[in-house]
This record gives sequence, C-alpha cells and structure tokens, in this order.
Amino acid sequence: MEHPSNTEATARPLVRIRGLQLEANTPRGTAHILRGIDLDIGRGRIVGVVGESGSGKSSLASCLLRLLPANITRLEGRVVFDGVDLLGLSEAEMAGWRGRRLAMIFQDPMSALNPLFSVATHLADVLRRRHPGISRAQATARAREALVRVGIADAELRLSAYPHQLSGGMRQRVMIAMALLAQPDLLVADEPTTALDATVEAQIVDLLEGLRRGLSGSIVFISHHLGLVAQLCDDLCVMYAGTVVETGPVAQVLARPRHPYTRALLECELDDAADTGPLRSIPGEVQDPVAPSRGCVFAPRCVQATERCRTEFPMPMVVGPAHRVACLLLQDPA
Repeated sequence: MEHPSNTEATARPLVRIRGLQLEANTPRGTAHILRGIDLDIGRGRIVGVVGESGSGKSSLASCLLRLLPANITRLEGRVVFDGVDLLGLSEAEMAGWRGRRLAMIFQDPMSALNPLFSVATHLADVLRRRHPGISRAQATARAREALVRVGIADAELRLSAYPHQLSGGMRQRVMIAMALLAQPDLLVADEPTTALDATVEAQIVDLLEGLRRGLSGSIVFISHHLGLVAQLCDDLCVMYAGTVVETGPVAQVLARPRHPYTRALLECELDDAADTGPLRSIPGEVQDPVAPSRGCVFAPRCVQATERCRTEFPMPMVVGPAHRVACLLLQDPA
C-alpha cells in the first residue's frame, strides 16, 4: 500500500487535536495530566506515541475515545475527528462512535475482556454493533474468519474458549480481531505488545501493519519501544509530563532528534547488537502532575537547561518538513 505523503496527511488530517487539557481530582490536589496537547493524525497513517510512564500517553488515548475516570474535573480543547469535535458530543452521541468509527486495543486484554463471555460472544457483539442486521450464522462465520486472520490456530475451538483459557498473546490477538471486525477509521493501540515475548511481539506488529493495509484507517500506536515505533509507524509524537515535546516523520525525528528528551530516550534504548554494559537511564524523575513547573517540563532533568528554561514555557517551532519541537534552546542556542 502506498501511504499518503506527510505533506498531504498534515493538510487533511483525520484527527486534529488542539489545546487539549485534562485535569483530575486526587487526594493531594488537582493533577494536571495533559497540558495543551496539539497533534494531527494523518489519514491512513500510523502515529507512534512514546514517552516514559506518567507522560500522558494513555490519558491521550482515553481522551480520543472519551473513556475517562470519574475523578476528571477538566476536559478542554478540541478533538476534531473528520470534521466533528468529539468533545462537543453528548455521551449518547459519543457511544455511537465507539465500536464503529473508533476502536481501541487496550494495554491489558485480561482486564479489557469480560471473563464471563466466550471469545465468540465478544466477537459477535462487535459485529452486531457494526452490522445490526447480521444473523447468528453470519456472525459466527465472520468471527471464525477474523481469528484465522490474526493467526489463531483451531479457530473453531477458540471461539468457545473464555479469556482465562487463552495465553496473553492469544488474548491480544482476540482484541485485534475485535478491532478488525469493527472496521474503525481510527484504531488506538495502547501498548499492545507489553509483557509479550519477542516472537509474539513481532507477530502483533505484523498484524497491525496488515490491519492498516486492509482497512486504510489510521492507527495511534502507544509504546515504550522506539525500535517497534521505527519499524511500524509513519509519524512520531514524543510526550513528556503531559506535553508534546517533539513531532514529525518518524525517520526524520529518529535520525535527527532535536529535543533533549527525545535524544535521552534514544540513548536509553537497548541495542541487541551492542556490547553489554551498564543500562542507561535519564537522571531524575518525571514531573509531579500535582505541582507542575512554570517553565519547560523537562528542565529539571535536562543537562542543557538555562535559567530561561526554568521560567518560560516553550512553544513548538518548525525545524523541518512537518517536524516541530518545543525547546527554548533551539530559539536561543547560546
């Protein structure tokens, strides 16, 4: 499949996120989870979202489907999906989008799948939502075909199985099969390869690539693994402490990362071909969302930070074709 160029995807994105802010009430006070997120998701493209735990990746995913916990006290900004602002829809209207135009592969399939329902029931429910008039026989046949497409052997036997009777890799494949049957325009995959061995991980990535080719939809792929992102994704979004610090074509960003945090992440990436040695890490801790700083969110951990970085919040600036970075050092190298 020939993907649209990055220029074309940027000109007419499927999803345009602007000024997205998310806050939640906690026992310690208000947590500032997302702080003015701007991001475009191109049509037919896979956008990789990376960052340490606590950077806001899963919260961004939850906002896209508006699957948010009860303690959220503020959700502002715009999430424009194919011309419709999802944040302006009622809950009933939003429910009509989920499972049809929007779908999600959750990080932990064991908690996402209902232990009381068989695999067949999970898949049939998706089909009935997508095609209300489908017969039971048709639903069963299409569910079986979906399991075969995601590489599950003995599909007929697995249809009658329950989630606890499947391995982690099989449960993840079932969730991908559900997404395939939903035929969404946007699929959000929240760390779908976490806790899987390398062989199954590679198979899951192949399935996601096939899913994009088969559906011509867009995918948001959330991961800690930059190697996977480089293999699978067209575009890259680097998040830190509830902000976007760098975005752009994945090859361009990884070849020439401009933000100190992006460079630090790459330095920490494990290289199987390299000699064994001490594991690299980024000194310090991710900023406390209850007490965010006034300046650059990465300044407390950045070895290049200046006094200006600690007092002024950086705005994204263009540093290349579709490549944007939020770093004051690029504006004032001295």
